Amino acid sequence: MNTSNRFTHLSVWAGLWFAPLIWAVNMQLGQILPYADCRSQLHSSAIISFVGAVFTSASGLISWWSPRRVGGGAAEQSNAHFGGIVSALSAGIFTFAMLMQGVAALVLTGCEK
Repeated sequence: MNTSNRFTHLSVWAGLWFAPLIWAVNMQLGQILPYADCRSQLHSSAIISFVGAVFTSASGLISWWSPRRVGGGAAEQSNAHFGGIVSALSAGIFTFAMLMQGVAALVLTGCEK
């Protein structure tokens, strides 16, 4: 398997691997940043959530478009198409979760206990 083929297979599954990773980092920052938001009124947790949502949706789009580049037999293309759809849909779920966390960070100031 050459480097181009590895990159293509990684991009097929990008929404399933990178979106949960970005979401997990966002969840951890969502536990830490409200204390800083309370003091500075910057809404940094909302900004981080919306930026993360952009990255997760980008990983979903990469997964959606990448099965077209997979070469090989019909079975390999069918597997790549299935993987691209599953990855894109899972990235959509994580994007929605991050958008909701960003909206919550806008509504709540971080000073609520």
